[in-house]
Amino acid sequence: MSDYIFPIKTAMITFPILAMFITTPFALYQYRKYGYINKFRNVILYSFLLYLMCAYYLIILPLPATTDVRSLQAEGTQHVQLIPFKFIIDIFKETDIVFSKPSTYINILTERAFLQAAFNGVLLMPLGIYLRYYFKKSLKQTILITFAISLFFEITQLTALYGIYNAPYRIFDLDDLILNTSAGFLGYLLAPLFTYYFPKAHKLDDNIDLQALKVGYVRRFFAFYVDWFILGLIRHDDSNLFIESIIIFLYFIVIVYLTNGRTIGKFLCRIRIKGKHERLSFKEVFVRYGILYYGVFGVNKVLFTAIDLNSVEYANYIIIIMLIAIVLNLLILVHFILSVLKKDNMLFYEKFSNTKNIIA
Repeated sequence: MSDYIFPIKTAMITFPILAMFITTPFALYQYRKYGYINKFRNVILYSFLLYLMCAYYLIILPLPATTDVRSLQAEGTQHVQLIPFKFIIDIFKETDIVFSKPSTYINILTERAFLQAAFNGVLLMPLGIYLRYYFKKSLKQTILITFAISLFFEITQLTALYGIYNAPYRIFDLDDLILNTSAGFLGYLLAPLFTYYFPKAHKLDDNIDLQALKVGYVRRFFAFYVDWFILGLIRHDDSNLFIESIIIFLYFIVIVYLTNGRTIGKFLCRIRIKGKHERLSFKEVFVRYGILYYGVFGVNKVLFTAIDLNSVEYANYIIIIMLIAIVLNLLILVHFILSVLKKDNMLFYEKFSNTKNIIA
């Protein structure tokens, strides 16, 4: 049993790391396709990812202690098993049950051959459930996808984890293909029982009024992250303050005005800036991003540049500058927290410019 528990524990440990890397593209995809993020869809898709990781780890873990697997194997070690339903023969070979004594039947539940066949018989059952419930695949598509994933698992084993090891440490087994594919088929049939109380996957977005939804700070953060990632590719490390000011002016003011409230990040997140009227004025954009980037970010840039001088001659002034920077940023932080708690959800530069984020 520990052979099965260890891969699952490993998947649980590594899952947050993988989830962290896919969260941004996953969120952007949902914003673009659906206009918002549905929490239940998140649970379904992240649980699906965790399940796939568990299934994959179960067929590759535990890993051998050395890449020289061949030296640990006896001459003539079998790496391929192509006899269909051989697992039935193995079960009868290993079993000590007496058919005339029903009380011995329970012994089969503890035997290696049976447990291995049972494991392969349920490994891809959840896949069949996911494919039918959420991905709306037909029975034929489910069988083909399940077979393809099972074949991928077997090839992974046959190729010694794609050549990392010099010999396979598990065999390519035709019975595994049969049992895994059958498990996907069974999962498809049983899906309605497991998902009876779940909301219908094709109705998750019904009764959602995108125009009535507020643009949350998480969504704004993703747009901001994308925009600054792009600016990081444009700017050079040796760019001076004047060059950076020009780049920010063109990207956050000129482009936003010309696109009526969009940057690349906002476009990907399906949001835009709206002013008093449907068409943004140049003044609204300039006030909004002038206060934010030239005011807040610009002042911080100047203050921290001055602090970095580390001049003994101006040590007293540097201390004063540090205090100013700390107080300024504490005030901004407090304002941000209060804005999050308030219903209007608007920051000071939005109130000054009479602009806000809306879903596009």
